[in-house]
Amino acid sequence: MCTTDNSKQAASGAASRLARKNILELAPYRCARDDYSEGVLLDANENAFGPPTRPEHIKDPLERYPDPYQVPLKQKLAAHRGNELESSNIFVGVGSDEAIDLLMRIFCVPGKDKIVQTPPTYGMYKVCAKINDVEVVNVPLTADFDLIIPN
Repeated sequence: MCTTDNSKQAASGAASRLARKNILELAPYRCARDDYSEGVLLDANENAFGPPTRPEHIKDPLERYPDPYQVPLKQKLAAHRGNELESSNIFVGVGSDEAIDLLMRIFCVPGKDKIVQTPPTYGMYKVCAKINDVEVVNVPLTADFDLIIPN
C-alpha cells in the first residue's frame, strides 16, 4: 500500500543546493494504489488472492509490495529518536550498497564529478563510482591513519 499524498516536495537545506537539477525536478513515483483502493491491480504482478494459507501470526499482506515510501517505519524511527528528525528526513534502504549508489546518482554529475576515498576502504565506493561515471581519487592515509592535508 502506498501511503503518501505524492505531492511534489522540494528538497530542503543542503540537498536542494547539492542535488543535480534533473533529480530535483523528478516527480515522485506513483503506484496504482494511489489512485485505486478496490479491485484487482494487475500492473504490479501480485497474487490478487493471497497465499493459499497464511500463518495466523502474520497479519501483513505478503502478496502485496510494501509501501515504497516506508512511511510508518520512518515515523517510528523518528519517534524512537525523540523526534529530533522529521520522518521526511530519514532514508531507509536495503543496505549500504543501495545508499552509496543513490548518493552518487543524486549528487554526482556523471563524467564531471569526483569522489575521494582513503584506501583500504569498502569496495562498493569504487564500483558505484564506475557505474555512475564518477572519478575516484585515492588519498592514502599515513601509518597513523591520518590524512596528509597540503597547506
